[in-house]
Amino acid sequence: MHAKQAVQVMRAGKHVQVEIPIADNLADAEMILKVAKETGLTAMGGHTRRFNPSHQWIHNRIKKGELTLQHLVVQTFFFRRTNMNAEGKPRSWTDHLLWHHACHTVDQFQHQTGQVASEVHAMQGPIHPTLGIAMDMSIQMKVPSGAVCTLALSFNNEGPLGTFFRYICDNGTYIARYDELIDGSDKPVDVSKVDVSMDGIELQDREFISAIQEHREPKSSIEQVLPAMRTLDRLEKTLK
Repeated sequence: MHAKQAVQVMRAGKHVQVEIPIADNLADAEMILKVAKETGLTAMGGHTRRFNPSHQWIHNRIKKGELTLQHLVVQTFFFRRTNMNAEGKPRSWTDHLLWHHACHTVDQFQHQTGQVASEVHAMQGPIHPTLGIAMDMSIQMKVPSGAVCTLALSFNNEGPLGTFFRYICDNGTYIARYDELIDGSDKPVDVSKVDVSMDGIELQDREFISAIQEHREPKSSIEQVLPAMRTLDRLEKTLK
């Protein structure tokens, strides 16, 4: 419903922040951008990883030339055998490893490298008999600079849940889990001075409001996150 609701909101004359993923197909994502340009309203994707202090810390060092990303290794693991949400209630929709969970990593890899993936490949495990989705997936990407990304996703994992980003760089290794960051030796990295808050979701919302007030394009605008949707579309085609 994200794309449909985003269009309805803008047609009603309101600015909109669209939860990730902004859509579950490329055509709907492009429709959001088309309407945003037609209306001139602020339209932003809720790509929280861009705002987590942990990922911002990495991004700032890359921009300064202090780090060069060599390999981004990401694990996105959940345990989900039925169509229930985190509160144990039935969903009216079916979650998806590619268009939802991989979207975080695809966008972050391209955002951190400043490049669009030049090579992409995806493989998926068996399709669940009732959910109709793959419960396991493997994604590989490469950008023109030579940096690569390896992403493993599963709804079958029993253990720690969530997403872990391992940034293997020329000058250190760092592991980001949401707003927290540690180095390759498990030592905490102080990210308290990165931004005005230690909460990525709060920082994301602050950016949305500030962009409206300042009449400027927000970070993670629909236009900025659309390349991730195009890459997801390319990845989906490799599954077929």
